[in-house]
Amino acid sequence: MATAGDGNLSDYSECSWELREYLSRVPSAVLNAHISHCLTRSFDNSGLVLQDLVNELGRRLDCRVENGLYRGRQDAIGFDGLWQSPEGHSLVVEVKTSDTFRISLDVIAGYRNALVRQDRIAERATILIVVGRQETGEVEDQIRGSRHAWDARLISTEALADLVAIKENLDCKDAASRIRGLLEPFDYI
Repeated sequence: MATAGDGNLSDYSECSWELREYLSRVPSAVLNAHISHCLTRSFDNSGLVLQDLVNELGRRLDCRVENGLYRGRQDAIGFDGLWQSPEGHSLVVEVKTSDTFRISLDVIAGYRNALVRQDRIAERATILIVVGRQETGEVEDQIRGSRHAWDARLISTEALADLVAIKENLDCKDAASRIRGLLEPFDYI
């Protein structure tokens, strides 16, 4: 990030453009190393860099990805990413470095609902929460106990990166579609 633009990561900046361009060109193993760096070392804007890394993983799953804002604003919908699959499903993506702090599922659902009202996504669009660290228990419990349990899915960055690796290593025509399907909530009954 220090070599991108002026090093100041902000919405619509040269730094963000150059960082995203760089991420789009590196192998997935390098993305994984950057994800690990974001999660194990504290540096300014590590959460924002993680957001861009997660969105790049979405692109590698063949989703059309709209990057969200780094920091929320009153006049904009504050999602971290909006992923559209080739099958027509939309995921409103929220990225968290850990599950240390409670996530407001109502706020994330509000982003989804606002996007539906703007006709940017269909009513059946769902939420994907990507947590940086493997310990997702707190968020899992929070989702299970909420009215959002049927339209939210949770995955760690490591598991998401593993899905990208599986997709890249399989020589199967429908593998990517099946993998993307895992990111959508489903009923086990």
